Amino acid sequence: MASTLGSINPSSRERGWSRDGAVIAPASGRSDSAARPALASARPSAGGASGWRYSTQLNEQLSAAQCSRGFVDDMLSQLESFKSALSQQLSQRRLDADGLSAQRDELAQSWQRRQQDSLDSLDGQLRLSLGAPSRQRFTVRGLDLDSLTQGAPETLVFADGAGNPPAAVSVGEGAGRGEILRRLNQALGPAGIRCELDDHGRLGFSCGEQDWPALQASLTVRGGGVRFAGGVPQRLPLEAEAPALDAARWQVDDHAQVRMTLQDVLRAIARLQQTRGAIDHAIDEARQSIAQLSRVDEPSWADAFVSDFNARLNQRGDFAPLQQLVPALLGISRYRVLALLSLR
Repeated sequence: MASTLGSINPSSRERGWSRDGAVIAPASGRSDSAARPALASARPSAGGASGWRYSTQLNEQLSAAQCSRGFVDDMLSQLESFKSALSQQLSQRRLDADGLSAQRDELAQSWQRRQQDSLDSLDGQLRLSLGAPSRQRFTVRGLDLDSLTQGAPETLVFADGAGNPPAAVSVGEGAGRGEILRRLNQALGPAGIRCELDDHGRLGFSCGEQDWPALQASLTVRGGGVRFAGGVPQRLPLEAEAPALDAARWQVDDHAQVRMTLQDVLRAIARLQQTRGAIDHAIDEARQSIAQLSRVDEPSWADAFVSDFNARLNQRGDFAPLQQLVPALLGISRYRVLALLSLR
């Protein structure tokens, strides 16, 4: 499915970004979670026949949500153990710094497997994205709405270093905020970059998390001498959104550091617990939708499945479905298919 099942934002002060500047309310584990609308769109209509074309995507989303829950549960278990160890060490005169460091390093290693273990459904802020890969949010120093909408006109030329042609954006001279967003999205979209606003109206960007390292090292801009220098393109300073958990930075060498680390651990536990509640809600929604789809009559399902199968198989430039299909068809002859069809 093109839309995500939900977007989990653990903090009420950190609402999601919207491409058109509107604020996206944070999801939670309650019944009013943002997971509900996306799932509702996948449910069959009154006729029921069209619903089956979403069954494959729903099962994929359900699997991703279950993997995400497994990752969250593992992190919670490790954090609870680390919290107990930190609390115990605070009551002692001497610290077992080596033991605490070993636990911390294990936590950091587990966090590094987040993308893999969650099937790329949990981003660095533990927001859930089912149906689309997780994204990395970032800001760009020198690119803010005030400077882009006001001042002398200038043409900014962006290049991503990935083979896409350079994209020019006209800024300044009183251009509106919405117009600047539209121009940036149009120019940077081919590079997989979205231009968005946060809940304070500040300009922000996002890209696929797997694309972030290359983009961070290669995104450049050439200006006209107003906001950015002309001539040779210069690399843009990109600043990634801080992750929800950064165990590698936790210090445990003395009691003061242990106290600070304990506070960070408690915050991480609270965030993971909220994420788990929202994942559980999303899983329940997916199961309800799948149960509704299962009541569709078989001929309608077969027709919709064929259409869905053809659409997936004929995606341009994507050989992944074909790679999965060919091994499954090995050894299946035309005569076996005809024999099966004759049983109907």
